[in-house]
Amino acid sequence: MQRRITLLRHGHAEEHADDFTRALSPAGRAGAVRAGEALARAGWQPAHVLSSAAPRALATAQLAAKAAGFSGRVVAASSLYLATDAQCLEALRQVPESAASVLLVAHNPGLSRLARDLCGHDSELAPAEYASIELELDAWAEL
Repeated sequence: MQRRITLLRHGHAEEHADDFTRALSPAGRAGAVRAGEALARAGWQPAHVLSSAAPRALATAQLAAKAAGFSGRVVAASSLYLATDAQCLEALRQVPESAASVLLVAHNPGLSRLARDLCGHDSELAPAEYASIELELDAWAEL
């Protein structure tokens, strides 16, 4: 089965002493919407959306997914907050088999490392930047 993975770094966030609670800045909100619109223009709508539970990542996921035409529930996972590339990959392995595509929203440096290793992306993901790949997989666990 053809499966598509899109890795999206959260949008630009406001400064705050508590890193986890940082909210998206106005520029970050606009960047998230632009990313979702770019995905929609490319003809892609996610079947499953998974995000770090950090507010900036969750808001990015919700805005980008809606702009891409997704109307389902965004799944928030606290394990994706500052997750390593291996932890992000493990989260992808848990995507429901019925989903042919997934949008994963998380943080650097783990997300950029995964984008490099999985998608061949050659630089660190900037805020609200994404990398995608299509793979032939019978099951997400094959990742």
